[in-house]
Amino acid sequence: MGVGLKRQKTNRIDALVDELLVEILCRLPCHKTATLCKLVCKRWGSLVSDPFFMSRFVTIKACQSVTPCAYEDGVSMYDDRRMAMMKDRTMGFVVRKGHRNTRKGFMIHLNDPIYSPKNLSCSRLPRFVNKGLPPNLTVVATCNDLTLYQRHGDKQYFKKFEFYICNSQTKQWLALPPLTHDYRSRNIGLICDPYYTFDGNRLTTNDAYQACVVFLIYKSGSHSKFSAYLLSPTTGGLWRTVVLSLPIRCKLVYPCHFHPIGRKLYFNTRRYLFGFDPFVDVSNGTSKEKDIIIRCDSIPMPRGLMCGAALYGVFHDKLYTCDRLDEGRYRVWVLEDYVTGKWSLRHSIAGQDWIPRDHRLAELVNTRPVFGSVIGFHPANPDAIYVLSERWIVLCNLPTKEMDIAFALPKSCWDLFPCFDSFDIRLPVWPTPLPILVQGDYHQ
Repeated sequence: MGVGLKRQKTNRIDALVDELLVEILCRLPCHKTATLCKLVCKRWGSLVSDPFFMSRFVTIKACQSVTPCAYEDGVSMYDDRRMAMMKDRTMGFVVRKGHRNTRKGFMIHLNDPIYSPKNLSCSRLPRFVNKGLPPNLTVVATCNDLTLYQRHGDKQYFKKFEFYICNSQTKQWLALPPLTHDYRSRNIGLICDPYYTFDGNRLTTNDAYQACVVFLIYKSGSHSKFSAYLLSPTTGGLWRTVVLSLPIRCKLVYPCHFHPIGRKLYFNTRRYLFGFDPFVDVSNGTSKEKDIIIRCDSIPMPRGLMCGAALYGVFHDKLYTCDRLDEGRYRVWVLEDYVTGKWSLRHSIAGQDWIPRDHRLAELVNTRPVFGSVIGFHPANPDAIYVLSERWIVLCNLPTKEMDIAFALPKSCWDLFPCFDSFDIRLPVWPTPLPILVQGDYHQ
């Protein structure tokens, strides 16, 4: 009898038409549960794999009501529900202890954009990376939910692929071709187009979206031209040598962080911010030519900015930067105009001015003016920053000057402070497929 009831229920589900079944599956909480439905049967697998399912899934999530979570000048930033959906539901940070200490890196996941310091979880770097890939991989760049790893270690591995693009959500990775030389520099940038966009009430999937990887060769001294390697769909799956032409002479900082804003890639020096279009057509060049010149725009950096300790974030196409002075003062600037290069100081808070909401933080602030390293902005609010201390991830509300413990680090991660650098990971409602940069199959 039990078998008969089970068979009857199964028949009822099978009797549903495709349109109704899609509507049911699209209301699952996240894409992971929807993807698991592929394993039920061939019919479900075909429905979930169809591009229409992804489009419908994202559209339904856009229409769901979202609690306003951030305010700017007293006005909610999320009055439009579709804009709220486009704000990433999940964000993480990759924090690294040193240049080559990958095992000491970890991810901090924020599972809800609602302004709350209690929604963090912590994990090591994805374990799938070590399955089928060489060991000793280091995170060198991120863009949305794509992560760029670089291999370091024995010389024999440099003869093979040295860079890998991975997506921790889909557990897919793609090996990139090796460079002609073994450069130890970490001046690497990754940029990709959005996989889907909203135009009014219509969702458009960009199946031909592009991605680009830029490797900037470091050299000491002041220069107005720097050589770089470019890998994009226009390079035919090979690294092309280009020259970045700067309007003024400058010195590169190490590490040099890249910031994708729109379709431009920006990198910072000690005094200027330079932006260029990495999707320039270089299909007519060869790998040995060095006369492909890409001209860069320059924006002066705020005076007195501690470039070595500065962190950057992008909100509504505006660039924010935060640094920490030696005496423990935290400052946040915002770039108001990309044309004039106008910056405005948004916050400047001394270490003793913070208002701890936890007695453990009060003891930390009273004994140490410099209590932590800034690792990232809040994903929904540029007026809130995350600070890494010896034992906790601290969420600092800049307008109210309040600070609270967002996450207690496991004991194995206490030695991460002070961290070497950090990277943002923004996970969209539906994962971004790996870009087509080289010929070959994706690995999973």
